[in-house]
Amino acid sequence: MLIRWATENDLPDWYALATEVSPIFRHPADMGKDPEFISYAESKASKYEALTAVDYISGVNMGFIGFSRTYNRITWFGVAGQYRGRGAGRRLLKTALRQLDHTKPITVETFREGYEPGVPAKNLYRKVGFVETESGLTGPHNLPTCRMTADLSGEKRGGSFHYRYPRYARHSQKEFCPVCNDEPSPDGQPDITANDRVWICGEYPGQGRLFGKMYVMPRKHFVNFEDIPADDMIAFMGEVQRVGAALRKVTGAIKINYEMHSNSGAHLHIHLCPRYLDDDFPSMSMDLHIPSDPAPYESYEEFLWFIEQMRKALA
Repeated sequence: MLIRWATENDLPDWYALATEVSPIFRHPADMGKDPEFISYAESKASKYEALTAVDYISGVNMGFIGFSRTYNRITWFGVAGQYRGRGAGRRLLKTALRQLDHTKPITVETFREGYEPGVPAKNLYRKVGFVETESGLTGPHNLPTCRMTADLSGEKRGGSFHYRYPRYARHSQKEFCPVCNDEPSPDGQPDITANDRVWICGEYPGQGRLFGKMYVMPRKHFVNFEDIPADDMIAFMGEVQRVGAALRKVTGAIKINYEMHSNSGAHLHIHLCPRYLDDDFPSMSMDLHIPSDPAPYESYEEFLWFIEQMRKALA
């Protein structure tokens, strides 16, 4: 099962599902043919505010969910009858919640207690943290509803596309890429050196408490490694290899791990992670999210010494 953004091509299947669930939603006519719903679905698909669950083998859309970043709420949710009980609903809901603001309450208007067809949906909302906060409401077509609210502020979140997809999609375009537009690097990330192929950057205090953790970034704008033309790829990886050799020499690391993510900053880059006998991740990859406290450098002067040694080794 694949959870992905719903697109214009998915709209006919979404309308068909809306027709199927019209009786459950107690829509007075055919929801899938309702001009208001059609306009809603088109808008959501155009704004990265609708997700679909797709069966890998058949390619069939199993369910859809719509949400509003503006109002921080779930706005439509349905799974086709033949696919219920396979986890599509839970995965759709959890993925949609990632795209909403966890610093504020997240809401959904759904069925009141006692409405049997609405029990599965309410149970699922409860499982992911929603509680009923207002009853006796009246929804579209004068139907009885209630409001459920979730406080997910305690969940850990990062800056990757999993939580901030519109930002990631914008930065994936060269004309809006912070790197390509020479926006200042974050504090503590000085250029060790640069040439016509790459930037070579240090990090303070560094991730994972690893002395010498750094990254290499191509000067050309690439988002996906598999899209890089062969000549550019060879040139970039040659630079990565050269930096890795210098890094192992300067740090005395046993091994250099190479990690390519680019989930937060869309402009492709490779993290170089020196590994030591006493590092904090024996038999596993580095955890990028643990606090860099204590810093792996005994002082900021030692970090500056490392930068200077890398510059000499790469000269």
